[in-house]
Amino acid sequence: MTRYAGKYNLLLYRDGDYDDPLLSPLNHINIGSSLVTQIGSTEWAVDKSVKIRPTGVPALFIPGNAGSAKQVRSMAKEAARYYYETLPREQGSRAAGSKPIDFFTVDLNEEFSAFHGQLLQDQAHYANEVIAYILSLYADNDNRDPELPRPTSVLIIGHSMGGIVARSIFTTDNYIQGSVHSILTVATPHMIPPIALNDRISAAYDKIEDFWTHGFHTPHSPLASVSLVSIMGGNLDITVNSDSGNIHHLVPQSHGFSVFTSSIPHAWVGTDHLSVLWCNQVAMVIGKALVDVVDARRADQVKPLGERMKIFRRRFLTGAEEHASRASAAAAHSEQTLSLSNFEHTFVETDATWAFPPPTYNAQSTTPHLFVMALPQSSDSPGVIALLTDHALGQSSRLDVLVCKYLASSPESQKPQALSCKSDKLIFVPIPASTESSTMPLFTGEYYTAREFRFVQKQAKELVGYPFLVVLDRGRQYAEPGFLLAEFSKEAVHREVIETTTLGLLRDGLKRNKFPERPSMVSTISLPNMDSSLLAYNLKVNRIGCKGQRFVPMMRQSSWAMHEDKYSVNIAGKASGVDINFHGDLPYFDKIQLGGNNGVELRFWMDPTCPEPLSFILKVDKYGSLGKVVIRYRMVVLVFTFLAVVLTLRAQIQGWSRTGHFMPFGESLSLLIRSTFWQFSVLLAAISMLQHLNPRTAVDIGSEAISSLQGSSLAGSSKLTVAGSRLWWRYSGQWFGDALLGANDAFFWFLAPVFFQVAVGIVAFVWILLNTIVKAVTLLTKGSAGDGFRNSTSMTQRVIMLTIMSVLVLFVVPYQFAFTATLLWLIWINARALNYARQQPVSAPSSSASLEITVAWNRFHFTMSILVMFFFLLPFCVPALMVWIRNFAIGWFKSFNSDHRVDYVLPFLIFVEGLSHGFSVDIASCKRFSVPVLMLDTMVGYLIVFGVRYSWQIYFLTRLWISCLLVLRFVESAPWRVLEGKIFSKSGGQPHTKQD
Repeated sequence: MTRYAGKYNLLLYRDGDYDDPLLSPLNHINIGSSLVTQIGSTEWAVDKSVKIRPTGVPALFIPGNAGSAKQVRSMAKEAARYYYETLPREQGSRAAGSKPIDFFTVDLNEEFSAFHGQLLQDQAHYANEVIAYILSLYADNDNRDPELPRPTSVLIIGHSMGGIVARSIFTTDNYIQGSVHSILTVATPHMIPPIALNDRISAAYDKIEDFWTHGFHTPHSPLASVSLVSIMGGNLDITVNSDSGNIHHLVPQSHGFSVFTSSIPHAWVGTDHLSVLWCNQVAMVIGKALVDVVDARRADQVKPLGERMKIFRRRFLTGAEEHASRASAAAAHSEQTLSLSNFEHTFVETDATWAFPPPTYNAQSTTPHLFVMALPQSSDSPGVIALLTDHALGQSSRLDVLVCKYLASSPESQKPQALSCKSDKLIFVPIPASTESSTMPLFTGEYYTAREFRFVQKQAKELVGYPFLVVLDRGRQYAEPGFLLAEFSKEAVHREVIETTTLGLLRDGLKRNKFPERPSMVSTISLPNMDSSLLAYNLKVNRIGCKGQRFVPMMRQSSWAMHEDKYSVNIAGKASGVDINFHGDLPYFDKIQLGGNNGVELRFWMDPTCPEPLSFILKVDKYGSLGKVVIRYRMVVLVFTFLAVVLTLRAQIQGWSRTGHFMPFGESLSLLIRSTFWQFSVLLAAISMLQHLNPRTAVDIGSEAISSLQGSSLAGSSKLTVAGSRLWWRYSGQWFGDALLGANDAFFWFLAPVFFQVAVGIVAFVWILLNTIVKAVTLLTKGSAGDGFRNSTSMTQRVIMLTIMSVLVLFVVPYQFAFTATLLWLIWINARALNYARQQPVSAPSSSASLEITVAWNRFHFTMSILVMFFFLLPFCVPALMVWIRNFAIGWFKSFNSDHRVDYVLPFLIFVEGLSHGFSVDIASCKRFSVPVLMLDTMVGYLIVFGVRYSWQIYFLTRLWISCLLVLRFVESAPWRVLEGKIFSKSGGQPHTKQD
């Protein structure tokens, strides 16, 4: 019923374990009847006459590039499990407004949406049609509670490019105002497209960016009530660079944030591009978060923005403030009175460390026991209180930790008799358990385990007014003894700031034989200068001589730019060491840079009852760093290969104009490798170093971007709205900083010349490959050179052939298909040119014959160079061609108007058609008109400055250069000379002769 119904489909997911009762509209229909047809092992097609009336809250999953609609299953399964099983058990009953989620998903025929910008627009348009249809299913639904409003909005979940489609929904002309209030994206490249080979992709990104940058400015802006959460997989995702998943430059923190799966509580693992959808730890958290934000009492089906963001932060972030809502939910029951006469109790001296159970304590006792510790009450106290336990804590757990004050009726004495206590002053956050059998967070041996640690760290001055810390042991009948460690110290004593440099880390690494100086449960190393996300590191830790530890050493790595924490368990003595890598700014996106260095923070937990310190060695992981460089700059090699081709072709043309001989491409490339290319590499290195000296405008988002155990403060929208307005950077003259590889640490000045040398090697390999192919075709077509490339067809026939090809491009095939066919045609032309050149005599008896030999070989070498150039244009055509072939295979014959631009390919067609009939540009014209060489110089400059950032322009620059050659050829042609003669005869002048 919609424009794209023949291409896309809408599916509804139902879980067999939980959703069967909700399929009552289908219960009376026999599977296999004309109304319901089984189309797969678990899929049924329902006739349009059957009314599907879902009763839950609508959600829509949008898959990404070549993604499947079935990828929704894991998170949908976990959402259903949480709603029907876990939620009633955890809370006693479901909250008011809670409803199951109806997961709809679009089948986009596994389209290559990352290859063509128009696909993003088509899918966004279809998504809006789907949303309208989904909402219509809930209208006049007899199965819904009549007291609940009809849904007016849909939850959106987008994977990869599906997240970009989700953001594009607001920019289409069929968007229904208010139909989307909450978007969750997974492994989505928000900042830049994963491959910039299509101008429509860049245009689509620019359109989305412009809309979202201005969408939060006022309370009445179109995105004022929209939340956006971006989840990235991290370093394991080699398909999409997770750096590009950052939305902190785009969305105020009051409306959204970016987070890595390694930071998500109870997940704590990195994921690759696909496993982020089916990784059970991640799917469980996503399913729970979606169910938690639902509120069927509201027409938009989700909680208000503020409550929604609190839930998302609690579910996805590790900071204590994000978990405060758990404590506030129990705030009404947190106040309790403890009369010490009713309990066995012990007053504990607040020394450096206290451990439960104490050495002389009977941990098998079933009698409740209180341990009371005095807290400092000075508002300027530098002390820090840290507690770590493997107990869940709370009313149903064996242990509980309370902060207490004197009961109002009790005199304030050194040893109180009665206390008024609260449990919500200390908010424990979950962290992974670290045991001797731990290999990764939440994984012990061969089985997953739900065992976790709880940790809290609090400034002593924050507990002024509560002079006692009380640990309540309810007895053996509740659980095994476990452990609880409390440490009272000064944070500065166990925190070390190490100023180092990238070069120093690369050369010497970082070594510590004794850290910390004194035993401590929590110790921190801050490395403010270790802020380049291009480098990976390896950390090897040892702790010798500790027996009977309550837990083994573990570590958390926190970086500065996004919510990216990584936990590593059982780190002592690990032979392979611990991988340390992080993400940050993209080279062409300086909008989220921090003012000043913040670097990386390494926080270590270890059993303080063992006096042995840690020793560690931190080194740069060279191979891991190489992998990160390749993933970030995968487009650089493509651009630099074309740069090497242009430089070689330029040298060939210049040598031809001087000597009359067109040097073979391989020979010219070899000469440039020995002479010019090293000088060019020095130029690239100099530009890279100058970029570092260029001042960069940055937005200081301060500590708000750093996820810590204390939680990150939540800023309002004002600060980041300025960052997203673009006004501060659009006119700031930062174009030089975006040149070449973009702004990087000065240490990486060598990357550009190294990439260029690699590109030169690739060009040499491609030249050998193409030369071999042409020679093979030559052997198969020997003798087909014809009579010296003389025209075997008339001009009329040639015009008719070009017209037919143009009409095909205009109505049938995309221009990318025509260009690819032209490349194959060019191989045939090169084979004919080589055959013809070989047919010339080795020694010429006359000057005219010698000239004919030179012309023949010049023609072959010229067409061979053009073949190499055209080959490196293929990457700009093949992706769109794959999209067209894919659509053709599924019977979708409606092409994109942008792909039927005859003017995009006609110069190439005319040029290659001319080469097939002996086309060449005379030396005299090249000397008289230096435009081709000047244009190649301009292309070199563009490729250096903007080539990597706007690589799709390479195709159009080449088209312009080919058009210039066609103009020169026309100037040398007979029709032009006739026209020129007429012009000069009217003006009384004399036309130029060929000798002129």
